[in-house]
Amino acid sequence: MSKKRPSARLISRLRTGVIIAAIAAIPLIYAGALTWSNQDPTHNLDQIPAAVVNNDVPAKAGDSTIELGDEVTKELVDSTAKNNFDWVEYDAADAAAALENGDVLAVLTIPENFSQHAASPAEANPVDASVATISIETNDGANMISGTIAATIATSVRESLASEVSAAYLEQIYLGFTDIHTGMTDARDGATQLSTGANEAKDGSNTLVVGLTDLASGTVTLNTGAQTLATGAGEASTGADTLAQGLALLSLNAADLPTQATQLNTGASALATGASQLSTGLSTLSNSTTTLATGAATARDSAQLLSDGLTALAAQTPSAATGAEDLKTGIDSLTAAWSLLTDEQKLASLSALSTGAQDLADGLSVADASVQQLATGGTQLVGSSEDGTGLSALADGATALATGATTAATSATTLSTGAATLATGTQALADAAPTLTSAIATASTGATDLAAGVGDLATGASTLANGTASLETGAQDASTGASDLATGLNTLADGTTELRDGLVDGADEVPTYTDGEAKSLSTVASDPIATDNSRLNEVAGYGHGLAPYFLSLALWVGALAFYLMFPAMNKRALVSSRTAIGAAVKSYLPGATMAVAQSVLAVMILTGPVGIHAVNPWGLWGIALLTSLTFVAINQALIALLGAPGRFLALIMIVLQLSAAGGTYPIQTAPSFFQSIHTALPLTHSLEAMRSMIAGGNLGVSAAIGVLSGWLVGALLISTLAALFARRTHRVRSAVTSPDTLEDIDDPAETDANELGEQPENLDDEPAAPTPSPATVEA
Repeated sequence: MSKKRPSARLISRLRTGVIIAAIAAIPLIYAGALTWSNQDPTHNLDQIPAAVVNNDVPAKAGDSTIELGDEVTKELVDSTAKNNFDWVEYDAADAAAALENGDVLAVLTIPENFSQHAASPAEANPVDASVATISIETNDGANMISGTIAATIATSVRESLASEVSAAYLEQIYLGFTDIHTGMTDARDGATQLSTGANEAKDGSNTLVVGLTDLASGTVTLNTGAQTLATGAGEASTGADTLAQGLALLSLNAADLPTQATQLNTGASALATGASQLSTGLSTLSNSTTTLATGAATARDSAQLLSDGLTALAAQTPSAATGAEDLKTGIDSLTAAWSLLTDEQKLASLSALSTGAQDLADGLSVADASVQQLATGGTQLVGSSEDGTGLSALADGATALATGATTAATSATTLSTGAATLATGTQALADAAPTLTSAIATASTGATDLAAGVGDLATGASTLANGTASLETGAQDASTGASDLATGLNTLADGTTELRDGLVDGADEVPTYTDGEAKSLSTVASDPIATDNSRLNEVAGYGHGLAPYFLSLALWVGALAFYLMFPAMNKRALVSSRTAIGAAVKSYLPGATMAVAQSVLAVMILTGPVGIHAVNPWGLWGIALLTSLTFVAINQALIALLGAPGRFLALIMIVLQLSAAGGTYPIQTAPSFFQSIHTALPLTHSLEAMRSMIAGGNLGVSAAIGVLSGWLVGALLISTLAALFARRTHRVRSAVTSPDTLEDIDDPAETDANELGEQPENLDDEPAAPTPSPATVEA
């Protein structure tokens, strides 16, 4: 037996070292590739394409405009976070088509009423409060796990939006507290004005009472003086009549003094007439002053009643002011403790405050109406000088009466002086005319009586003047008091109105809810945003999503296992076939038969005991069969062409396909190397097609048929090439009969080589062989 050449032994040893190193590296390659491809998918989500559809219409919340749809869209599109999708804005139709075709893996839709529903908790009617909903749609036919990730992202968006909507809702509540505080402050100021006005009205009414009392006293004095004046005037009239009779007698008996007596008689007659007229006017004045005294007394009593009513009103207004202040304090306390209360406690407190404020507002509305009427009565009591009404007209009349009485007093004084002079003259006449003693005595007596009456008249006129002066003063005091009363009543009315308006505004700002409304509003306010997760071509569970991945892996392992036990090239087919392609096809048929059996059994176990429901079961059978036939052809080609190294390449190829298939996380989350080889590998397309057959849809089906068919044809061509090489060199590789041997095809040199123990490991290391016999190798 000859020895191997040194170079052949070296090559053999190097080959053995390479094989050992390659086998040792298999765990490293598997662990490294699989770990690398899934190293950090959750922080590479920004490579996953997703669509956002914004149909939202802006809505009003108080004085603010809410545009949540635009805000969400901008935040998603502008996001640079690694744990968020790569969002692009689409319209609804394009987004649906992109999701169906696998161009995007998720579609987030914002409905047109999104902002309106988000703003609804801050609106007045709790029945209109609605949960704002965003929808997220994924396609299980493209990748089931992407749906789970999308749902998580939608939840994050929902929580972010819920915080924003809750903040806007609380802002509206706090703004409402500000409005309530403003209303309560106005109510407090109005109550203060109400108290001040009531006190002013009370002081004015007291002054009015004093003035009217003085007025009543003055009118009594005036009445007394007028009566005295009337009595004196009556006596003066009687004395004047007596004087006139005496002087007439004197005129008859005193021929010496006809002219003087005639003049004296004429003057006395005129004096008698004037005195009579004065008596008549003073009598009328007496009657007027009586009426004036009666009216003043009535006004005094009315003012006293008005004063009593205002005193009672003044006593109540401080409690109203205190109540308004307490209401404000309660609201301030509620605002301070707001963050510590539950929604139900908040609503209950607000309802209690609203009820109390409404009751106070109703009571003050009644008080306001009463005060308005009181103010109107006070204004009428004061009256107007131009219209001749009220105390103003009384004051004016009293002033005129005082003036007339003063004039009457002055005239009476002048009359008294003239009468005294007349008495003196007639006395002198009596002295000078003894013959006329009797007549003059009579005239003197009448003149004396006249003087006495005129004196009384002067006294009564003076008393009347004093009374009218008092009457004027009292009337002025009454007018001033009534004016102050009117001012106070107007202030009281304004304060009551402001208090009422403030409380009404405050009450309007505090909503009231029924138990059902409160519960509904609390539910919406506590969770204002909801998500509606839907899956296109939804599968029942996680197993359905991973079944295509595991089924493709199983078919590849089945093909590899077949060629671990059987040769890739059939020796008989190589000898008997007239062409290399015929030999390759005949060698492929046993593997193809096994492929059919493996695919049928694998799909049967999945759809049967495992319970995987396929939307298109026949399509799944077909794709599984094509995949299995392709994988068998690829493994045959690698082993037929390369022998044992072909099996090693088959192992490396499966780990690359598992890493680059996107079977769990979307391929966009894998490193760029795996993304670059993703579409070139057959397992990728078998996985996508099987997903569509199980979940529904036709995503990747056409591509899978084309790519798998291409790999199948290519693998058969490579097997044909391997058969051609084997037929030309008269040898086949280890895959012909067993993994460990190479056999010559009827080559006589084979026996010699075996005997020498120098059988080569492959065709390249084989020594030169003699020219083959035509009977063993087809030309």
